Amino acid sequence: MNEPVDVVCDVMSAPVTVVRDHHSVWHALVRFTETGLRHLVVLDDEDRLVGVLEDRRVLALWPLEPVALHRETVGHLVRALRSDSPGPPQVHHSAAVPVAAEIMLQFAVDGLPVVDDLGRVVGIVTGSDIVRSLARTAMTSGGDGGQAPEGTRQTATVPPSGPA
Repeated sequence: MNEPVDVVCDVMSAPVTVVRDHHSVWHALVRFTETGLRHLVVLDDEDRLVGVLEDRRVLALWPLEPVALHRETVGHLVRALRSDSPGPPQVHHSAAVPVAAEIMLQFAVDGLPVVDDLGRVVGIVTGSDIVRSLARTAMTSGGDGGQAPEGTRQTATVPPSGPA
């Protein structure tokens, strides 16, 4: 029996919070603080995807060079992280969730921009979204009404998708 597989647009978060590639890393830190998000999508001035900035990258830079947060641009930091890649990792909104998971593993990222047919960013899918999808699928496909298997216990419910 083939179980239905979620597609990325069903589990992604949208709209995304954007910073421009010419903004300072300090600006990104402020955005992280204001929004409580862990990922910011980085675009250039023509709305082309540059990549995703993760909060942990900014926080790792802070103790090493606090002054660099004002000097360094978000675009430089994001591009430096993927210097061996021809472009930023991304996934199409109609791709199956396992495809997004595979790309995230391949590039060792926790946030992946979701693009439409024209390459415009329409959302972001994160590791949390992937796990939520997996848990939802497991809970609905068990054939036993969502009951935990014998010898285990269910300890949490899966909330609907929310911000990244």
